[in-house]
Amino acid sequence: MEKQNYEKKAYEIMKEKILNGQLRTGDRVPENTIAKELGISRTPVRRALVMLETEGFLTIESNRGAFVSETKVTVGKFIEMLEMLEVLTIKTMRKIENKGILFEPEHLYKRLSIMEGYLKADNRSGFAEEVWQIIFDFIAYMGNSYADSTVRKMGIDFLTKAPKEIILIPFHNGAYLIEHYMRMNELLITKNFDKAEIIVRELVNYFIIKTFR
Repeated sequence: MEKQNYEKKAYEIMKEKILNGQLRTGDRVPENTIAKELGISRTPVRRALVMLETEGFLTIESNRGAFVSETKVTVGKFIEMLEMLEVLTIKTMRKIENKGILFEPEHLYKRLSIMEGYLKADNRSGFAEEVWQIIFDFIAYMGNSYADSTVRKMGIDFLTKAPKEIILIPFHNGAYLIEHYMRMNELLITKNFDKAEIIVRELVNYFIIKTFR
């Protein structure tokens, strides 16, 4: 078996143990045990641990090892995500405004068209993934690697750790979401950043209210 396959196998085994509850929040991941279980060295296991940390499943502490992170996106966590996305989206818009960055609306329109298709086809997972891709694409205008990694991690957490009732919130309010994305896009084209900011705040407040219902 190639080294890459060792890493993949270790990654899959550890992720499965986390998702099925064998390893719970706060548990130390037994690196040696995993290596022995698979009959491999600790090196590919360590690399797999780094992959899982990148995806938010683990926290690696110097001289202590890897520990299982919170594996469920609660309502409170989702609200925090929404509030963070509001801040990052508005900051991105203001950077586009202040730096005169060229905003290209065609890309967003294409993604919105894909979202509409998923909504009509009742493709809930595809819709959720496309929502996060749109967010990530827009935040990329900020040109900030920390913001990029923050949004990417939030997206992975949402798609892999959120319970079904939270994942379905954007889908069940898909028409509203698409409509507001369209309005925001049009306002950015005309460089009406103040009104675009209002749309973002309205959108976030709407989803916070829907989350509690």
